[in-house]
Amino acid sequence: MRDWNFEGQLARTLRISLCLMVFFCLALVLRPKDPYIWGFLVGTGAGMWNAFFLGKRLRAIMTMVVPRANAHLKTGYALRISIIIAVLFFVSRTDSINVYATAAGFFVVPCIFTLGAALMLMGFLKGNQERPNP
Repeated sequence: MRDWNFEGQLARTLRISLCLMVFFCLALVLRPKDPYIWGFLVGTGAGMWNAFFLGKRLRAIMTMVVPRANAHLKTGYALRISIIIAVLFFVSRTDSINVYATAAGFFVVPCIFTLGAALMLMGFLKGNQERPNP
């Protein structure tokens, strides 16, 4: 069995999320003042930001020794949580963006990533075509 292609999975997830953000932007053309669409757009964008920098951090951690990698991973976790809190704080201060839609938008990217990984493990995606022998 081959190793899991994390880079390809992350690139696929970011591509699908970008298509979803394009859809949200097109929906904003029809309804420019809709706070729910703005919330999903902001949340998905921040989720993509977090996923992109998580991938960069994991690539950098691969070459580090274990104690330093552990500290680096914890720092990245704190930074991503801080970004989520900051975005939700600023969105809660505006009336034009719905805070609940923004919070739901944060979960769009991890859900796409998880669904893609599950489909790849089941063999539905072309990332992994070989199956174990029964």
